[in-house]
Amino acid sequence: MDYTEIKFDVREDGIATMTLHRPERLNSFSRKMFDEWKDVIARCAFDEKIRVLVVTGEGRAFSSGVDLTVLGSDNLQPPAFRFYYRQAHQAFDDLETLEVPVIAAINGLCYGGGVELALSCDIVLASENATFCLVENQLGAIPASGACNRMIHHVGLAKTKELIITADPIHAAEARRIGLISQVYKHDEFMDRVYTYAERLLKNSPFAMGMAKHVVNMCVNTDMHTGRDIERLAQSVLVQSEDHKEGMAAFFEKRDPDFKGK
Repeated sequence: MDYTEIKFDVREDGIATMTLHRPERLNSFSRKMFDEWKDVIARCAFDEKIRVLVVTGEGRAFSSGVDLTVLGSDNLQPPAFRFYYRQAHQAFDDLETLEVPVIAAINGLCYGGGVELALSCDIVLASENATFCLVENQLGAIPASGACNRMIHHVGLAKTKELIITADPIHAAEARRIGLISQVYKHDEFMDRVYTYAERLLKNSPFAMGMAKHVVNMCVNTDMHTGRDIERLAQSVLVQSEDHKEGMAAFFEKRDPDFKGK
């Protein structure tokens, strides 16, 4: 697929970057962007060389969310609208289930669906200039691409309700304080710090990181006993893997492991 609304790059070390590329529209989501985005995730899933995915935005915004021309003006009836949104939501779900660590690099404005995109990633890093806002209530709508359910697991029920109901923006420092994001970096060194963070992950077992992500995602909506069963099942696979054997050998030989993701 030829990409026009995103940019995609893979470094030699296996760190890939997907950059939302509609800066004139604050990187708002279009139908074409969703198609390109899903194609990128499929490439990341099947290319064993890709070890980490960084998601960021072109220009002054990470993303302002869905292009407002999608909301209402297409005259879609509710069943058709729900079908369209199910297709769009697959892009968020594909990121969440991709068994590769995904880092959201919030370089600036992050509104509406942009927040929901960040919540679909595993680790959220932000520039000190970043601002976050679930603005949908001001448009007579709700955030309907994951914020109502994913955000609860980050900041809790009360804060999720507050952010949705008030539609008040918050700055990066506050977003970190409440647990919405992991780290805040100075703007002029932001992407350098993001890639330094990503490079740390290259030292870990790709197989174990992918399995850990899969298990944690499954455990979010299961009872404690089922969660323990899922953990045991995953661990029974990992202890038979080449990465586990290499990790154990490296530990006892006092050297750095050379993981292959198998």
